[in-house]
Amino acid sequence: MGTSNWQNISYNIGLIRKLDPESILDVGVGFGRWGILFREFLEIWDGGRYNGKWQRVIDGIEIYPGYIKDYHRYFYDEIFIENAIEHIKKTEKQYDLINFGDVVEHFTKDEGIKLIELAMQKGKYLLINIPIGKYWAQAGTDDNPFEEHRSIWYNNDFTKYKYHRIKTFYDLTQREFSVVLLSKEKIRFTKKYGKYFRLKNILKHRFGFKNLIESFEKNKR
Repeated sequence: MGTSNWQNISYNIGLIRKLDPESILDVGVGFGRWGILFREFLEIWDGGRYNGKWQRVIDGIEIYPGYIKDYHRYFYDEIFIENAIEHIKKTEKQYDLINFGDVVEHFTKDEGIKLIELAMQKGKYLLINIPIGKYWAQAGTDDNPFEEHRSIWYNNDFTKYKYHRIKTFYDLTQREFSVVLLSKEKIRFTKKYGKYFRLKNILKHRFGFKNLIESFEKNKR
């Protein structure tokens, strides 16, 4: 399907802005929602960087090549068409954040655990969006057998990790799905996006008050 529920989007963006990653690996690109939103709210929202000269790295992995279109290449630095386990196992890159947007349930439970463990070695933070419980059965299609849900997950599958944050949401039929943030070390949020910072950048980039803001900050010093 290449897409998923929307009820968790604002929460995810809030987490991303507070983590402020310089490099991201988006596993299971699909339609490209997360890569696009990460670009928007890490580079466009404050910096107005519409020229596509991105300052952050966002790579993607997608096993089904039929999802990848020309527009993906604008938002992603690199897209790797292969199995996520195999790619993460062999890559030498380290990322500030590895994002699993409704991906882990498409592996068997053992494979999913292995995928998480491998990602913990290559990423500072893991952000996992995942359906919770047994009511999410989904078959693959003739074109894309990888759409099949092959494992069932619960919130307590993630509480075994020392540093974790879990927030549960509900879809339109009241099925549970969760956003899970994992880390090898204590989770630390940046203070970069405080109230003054947000207001300053909105005034500067959205309303053209750049000179006024810079003059104010110069006089304040």
